[in-house]
Amino acid sequence: MTAIPTTIDVRNCHLVPVRGASDPRGTVNFLEVGREVGFEVRRVFYIHGVPAGHARGRHGHRKLELLLLALSGGCDVVVDDGRRRHTLRLERPDLGLYVGPWVWHELVDFAAGTVVLALASAAYDEADYIRDEATFRREVASRFDG
Repeated sequence: MTAIPTTIDVRNCHLVPVRGASDPRGTVNFLEVGREVGFEVRRVFYIHGVPAGHARGRHGHRKLELLLLALSGGCDVVVDDGRRRHTLRLERPDLGLYVGPWVWHELVDFAAGTVVLALASAAYDEADYIRDEATFRREVASRFDG
């Protein structure tokens, strides 16, 4: 079996292997706060029914941490820390993507029937979102390059 990579060359991002067990009845995967999930989960949401050619995300957060998991189907996730950009295909229910603060993220190229589960470290707060990419890049540059 091929080892699951756990690093991405983007600040505040890494892949998270999700433990599981299989038998003739099927497979169960599980996450634990303090183990695979490095933050207290304060909100759970899921993305589904995304029409072909549409995207989700396209923003960054100042404080929020996310763990994204493709429960079915798949999509490309673009992560960008202001210096480095990486695209990966999220399509395995046993592999999540941690997206920390100060990372621009976009979910694109959804396969039909895709469901992406998101675990978040905080309740929804519009003030934490940076929805304009130019503003995100200015704030990241002043925070990390200044």
